[in-house]
Amino acid sequence: MNYHHLTIEERACIFQFKQMGMKIREIARALKRNPSTISRELKRNSYQNSSKYQPTSAQNKYKFRRKKSHRPKMITKEIKTYIEIKLRERWSPEQIAKREKDRVKGCPSFSTIYRWIHESIIIDGDMSKLRRKGKFKRPQETRGRFNIGKTIKKT
Repeated sequence: MNYHHLTIEERACIFQFKQMGMKIREIARALKRNPSTISRELKRNSYQNSSKYQPTSAQNKYKFRRKKSHRPKMITKEIKTYIEIKLRERWSPEQIAKREKDRVKGCPSFSTIYRWIHESIIIDGDMSKLRRKGKFKRPQETRGRFNIGKTIKKT
């Protein structure tokens, strides 16, 4: 479903048509928009006490709502410094996320911490600051082998 936001020019046209006394359906037909779009625009962006509509204030309200609609970023200065301190203390992102989840308000998950490291948001993307996981090495099996004193080649 495609839709387009109203522009400042369309808002100015709505204002002019409203001043001329046109009805919502006539304005919608002139702008080639759905009547409910025009109705919602007038309802949202008119002054509460009166039915006055100003296109510039409507555009400002639209920009403010649009900016506010996004999810805020989790990272704050305190969380960033806390995570960097723990990483310097050789904590893994898993440990930070698991142990400090209850103590630190808004502590992100370990995958978020890794993503921030890769995006150079914390510790400047330096992966060497992280703990090394290392591959687990099993000790070599010694059972079931015969220890022969001399080989054929040496005789």
